Amino acid sequence: MDWEVIQQYVLQYGYLAVMVGTFIDQSGLQSFVIAGGVVSQVADGVSIYGVIIAGALGSFVSDILFYGIGRWRANWLDRIVRSEKGRARLKVLEHGMHKYSFPLITLGRILPWVGRFVPAAAGLRKLNFARVAGFAALGSLAVAAAYGMLGYFAAESVQHMGQYSLWIWLGALLVSFPVAGWLLKRFDRAVQRLLEAEHKAEEESTGFGD
Repeated sequence: MDWEVIQQYVLQYGYLAVMVGTFIDQSGLQSFVIAGGVVSQVADGVSIYGVIIAGALGSFVSDILFYGIGRWRANWLDRIVRSEKGRARLKVLEHGMHKYSFPLITLGRILPWVGRFVPAAAGLRKLNFARVAGFAALGSLAVAAAYGMLGYFAAESVQHMGQYSLWIWLGALLVSFPVAGWLLKRFDRAVQRLLEAEHKAEEESTGFGD
């Protein structure tokens, strides 16, 4: 969405625009929160603290919604995945989500596109709701504060940067692809190691490995 249009929405609808805009697009560059920070410098009735809270709320609700969708389909996924490799993938995903839940849920939202599906993965592997909600609340507030303050304290630079918002967004998206590719490669290697370990354990238990 064009930078000027985002600012007009924030000027017209205030905190509601920040909250709804962030809910719709809460991963990557949170443009509505940045615009809210800029607007809070010049518009009466728009506070930087209100912008941060509105952005955090939109981000948090998005996380909880995706977690709920994932949790809703978790048992269904367990039933339909029958292949050995598919089961191994679910085990690795579950282990990774439990081990790295804090950085993934709090900071995953920084990655464009990819980040918003992290809560869904947490739901699919049945992470405790209170744990997810706590990490999501912390991450939502921290990232909204960072983007809001960026808009507030660097308003002139952000205004100038807005002319290149499309290129900035595309650049961030391009950066996210190699990061996502690296994560997927690590995931596949972990799946392969798990399969090899299971095969070795099976061979040892049956005596075929001797």
